[in-house]
Amino acid sequence: MAEAEKTASEKLVSNVALTLWARGAMIVATSLILPIALMIGGRAVSNIDKLGEKLDVMKEQAMEQSGEIKSLRQLSTTQQQLLADHETRVRALERGVMAPAMRQ
Repeated sequence: MAEAEKTASEKLVSNVALTLWARGAMIVATSLILPIALMIGGRAVSNIDKLGEKLDVMKEQAMEQSGEIKSLRQLSTTQQQLLADHETRVRALERGVMAPAMRQ
């Protein structure tokens, strides 16, 4: 019976020792894994912030390019209109110069 009790007490001691070992392992794992996980999470957040900044810059550049394209279109339209007006004046002057010459 003493051996049965000894075996039971040894089982209890080993069970307690295993429980303490498991808790210690969990604490060590948590103390190692948690900072690593936080570091990885911090990197992910900083990468997302960098991507957001890049997208903002790209959006601003697109808006600026869109504005430049609109201004170039307006400039082109204005130049075309000036050219057409100039051609009209030149034709009118040619008719005016030629008309008196034809009359004589």
